[in-house]
Amino acid sequence: MDVKFDANAALSLLKQMDKYCSSIVKETRNLMTVVNNSGDWQDTQSQAFQENIIDIAKDLDRVLALESEYMRTYDRRIKELVG
Repeated sequence: MDVKFDANAALSLLKQMDKYCSSIVKETRNLMTVVNNSGDWQDTQSQAFQENIIDIAKDLDRVLALESEYMRTYDRRIKELVG
């Protein structure tokens, strides 16, 4: 199979990923604000809620790491094509 690198499509994907990841960062901050400001909220569901928020934050962190890896791969591919 012959796979061709489409720089325009890759750049478009990177822009979409950047927008998505910026939203993720904002949402993570908002979620962590809720967790950090829960104060005296100590009912039967508060611990489960906090654990779920922490799990979501970890998932979001993984997405950001994947975006970084894709950006490095894209950068290497562009350098190969140019140089």
